[in-house]
Amino acid sequence: MEVRFSQRPGCWERDLQRQYQNPLFAELREHEVTQTEVDLAQERDEAEQIKFANQFQSLLEEVATLQSEVEADVILRLRTKIDSLYEHCAGLGGKDYAMEKNALMKLSQLIVESINASGLQDPETLKELEKEMVARQLHFSLLEHALIAHLLHPESPIDEASIVPTLLSEDNNVLRAAMTLFGAEQQRVICAAARDLIKRLQVDGQRIPAVVWLRLETMEQPILRLH
Repeated sequence: MEVRFSQRPGCWERDLQRQYQNPLFAELREHEVTQTEVDLAQERDEAEQIKFANQFQSLLEEVATLQSEVEADVILRLRTKIDSLYEHCAGLGGKDYAMEKNALMKLSQLIVESINASGLQDPETLKELEKEMVARQLHFSLLEHALIAHLLHPESPIDEASIVPTLLSEDNNVLRAAMTLFGAEQQRVICAAARDLIKRLQVDGQRIPAVVWLRLETMEQPILRLH
């Protein structure tokens, strides 16, 4: 029986969509993905959307009521909240969240400008702020790939057992972004596990598309550059 997925899946539905009729998950699944599983995943994703909408509205109200002079710790707390909401937003399904992400990016920039104007302008502080701004922009760019947000979600359905088949199921541009989340040793472990998984599945009679080997090569590129 064919399973129906939505056009804009969230974190939990996308995880099931990735596993559906995918031989890379043969060792992890005792049965094929069912519509009941998908329906439950969609409900959880919808709950995530509602949670974000409430937190986003709360943030806007908090920013709107800020006094002209605000303590530095309040500004820094707001920045942390903005960054967390952006990461949350990047992994949501259901609709295009470009407007919300753009608003959060603008708020983040305003926070940086507020810090610059708050009197914390000694050279060391400014240097750290510049580093953080560069790192934040890089992080936001990585979050253009929903998988990154799904991997970073504190309750991510992508666990240690499924990280390898998950990565091997993604396109090369997503793979390149995802591999930057791991240190060199983690990359080696993941790539070795990926190679072993492909070989085991082939021995078990699973038909592994040739593109999966190409994805493995993409995963191994950061390691090869170290030599």
